[in-house]
Amino acid sequence: MNQYHVIGIFLTLLGAVLWGVSGTAVQFLGNYRGMNLEWLVTSRLLLAGMLTVLYAGFTQGLSIFDVFKNRRDLLQLLIFGIFGMGMCQYTYFHAILIAGSGIATVLQYLAPSMIIIYVFMRYGKRPSRGEIISVILALVGTICLMGNEGGISLESIRFDVLAWGTLSAVGVAVYSLAPVSLLPKYGTLPTVGFGMILSGVVAAILFHQPNSFALWDEWTVFGYFCVIFLGTIVSFNAYLEGVKRIGAVPGSILSSIEPISAAFFGWAFLDNQFSMLGLIGMAMIIATVIIIALEKRG
Repeated sequence: MNQYHVIGIFLTLLGAVLWGVSGTAVQFLGNYRGMNLEWLVTSRLLLAGMLTVLYAGFTQGLSIFDVFKNRRDLLQLLIFGIFGMGMCQYTYFHAILIAGSGIATVLQYLAPSMIIIYVFMRYGKRPSRGEIISVILALVGTICLMGNEGGISLESIRFDVLAWGTLSAVGVAVYSLAPVSLLPKYGTLPTVGFGMILSGVVAAILFHQPNSFALWDEWTVFGYFCVIFLGTIVSFNAYLEGVKRIGAVPGSILSSIEPISAAFFGWAFLDNQFSMLGLIGMAMIIATVIIIALEKRG
């Protein structure tokens, strides 16, 4: 495994860890400051997207607008932004609201399996033994981790929860696969930035939520910073740059460290508790990182 792939793995893990930070911040803003999550999703996409595009323009100049000159690439960008980033965030938050973050996160981590099936059906590429084992460990480990407080039963999953959670997994798969051809051509920053802005505009039109309804203080501002800057601008760019280096399937599997990050920060700052089942789940998910790293090196 060369340095290029090592950096790719690091960036993918960094993005996933910061998603965990963002998830903890969202929980804090929603549960402790009463923030409207639809407003949060819309403002997150628009603000983070504009900041990313501004930085991309400062570093790359007017070339960042080249994607709008190619209709096919523009369509790909729309798919990535609306059905990837936007749909993933909204459906995931919606699943949390109606079922809690446990079941919602479990369903979202169907994404690696979806990507493997898609890649096999579209390109005929068979998954490696390490990818298959890692997907199984990631799914089982996530279920154990999310069953930390009392376990998860099939009877408790409603059809509406299953639908929203599955759509969030589809969103993860889309934003992992859709920009693969755009990233080498236009760069990570313009692709991510314009994808966020386009999905944010759609969200603003659909949700029409001009009021956050939040209690604003210094902690609210800090939590919002974690969501917008660390959990969106840095995380998405780091993750997609990592995916560009190591591929969509390994990237999505490594991103399953997100619940470990969320669990740790939830324990450290929001007093969330963990059982032995949760710790076993963490060990399984960490094992996927080791398997992918060893397979890449081999």
